[in-house]
Amino acid sequence: MRALLAVLALFVVAAACSDQSSGVSGTSDPPTPESTVASTTSSSTSTTIPPGRPVRCDTPVEAEQTGVVRSPELNEISGAVVSRSRTGEIWVHNDSGNEPTVFAIDSTGQVVDRVTLPDLGARDWEDIAIGPGPDPTVDYLYVADIGDNSADRDEVHIHRVPEPSIGTQTQPGGQTLRLTYPTGPTEAETLLVDSDTGEIIIAGKALSGATRLFSVAGDVNWANPQVADLVGEIQLGTFATATGGDAGREQVVIRTYDEVFKWKRLPGQTLAAALLMPGCRIASVDETQGEAIALTPDGTAFYTLSEGIDQPIYKYTGGS
Repeated sequence: MRALLAVLALFVVAAACSDQSSGVSGTSDPPTPESTVASTTSSSTSTTIPPGRPVRCDTPVEAEQTGVVRSPELNEISGAVVSRSRTGEIWVHNDSGNEPTVFAIDSTGQVVDRVTLPDLGARDWEDIAIGPGPDPTVDYLYVADIGDNSADRDEVHIHRVPEPSIGTQTQPGGQTLRLTYPTGPTEAETLLVDSDTGEIIIAGKALSGATRLFSVAGDVNWANPQVADLVGEIQLGTFATATGGDAGREQVVIRTYDEVFKWKRLPGQTLAAALLMPGCRIASVDETQGEAIALTPDGTAFYTLSEGIDQPIYKYTGGS
């Protein structure tokens, strides 16, 4: 992640000439004539990069700051997901170089619980989601240990653990899915999980903006290593790299450092199928180094958070 930021700095002049706007807004840029065109592929050599960037969404969103994360421990928030069972709470975690720990915070930024996951590894955690697991009566936290700045990891890991109850300080156990990509080592920071079927989508990270999508079926055997399927690409725009995402029953969102993209999802549609349909740009975001985004369970709003000390929490409503 930090290596990528150094590269991005070399292109600051080019980025300044783009149509991305600063500030927290969903309406500041006029629509562009390009539309999102997704391409499916079975190998890296046959991929067609879709032209242009997604247009602005028709319905604007409104943003408000709901709080500030003031915990000195939370200085590199990289992933976030809103709990479905713990009303008003958001699970977050730090980036690489930290303990295997998740934090439950409320929308004001107050830490409610700090939970250590002692049986799970933590090389480079990048995103978090909620989905199903072996016990159909409880929700599971999915933690994506998928960061690979040097593109040298033989495999990446998706961890799954029952969502901790209120007051829990240590949550032992859990499962780890060992995963490789058909295209070789890949830097990625975005995890999407279908909360009903367990389908997993990992979005890669590329300066070209042509973001590869890798899929893992929800019914795979977690005891065996798996090879993800390359299902296609989405186009976020040059220098626009996917840093986080979340999936609901009616929409999917993926963010970059300064924008949020949205795809509508039809009833029964897989995450992969939804992402390979046209999407739109729903908001511009002005954050220090924004990587986390989390939909509310009803899909009517989403939160964004950034790495850094004393960072604000923004809530976006509308645009559905």
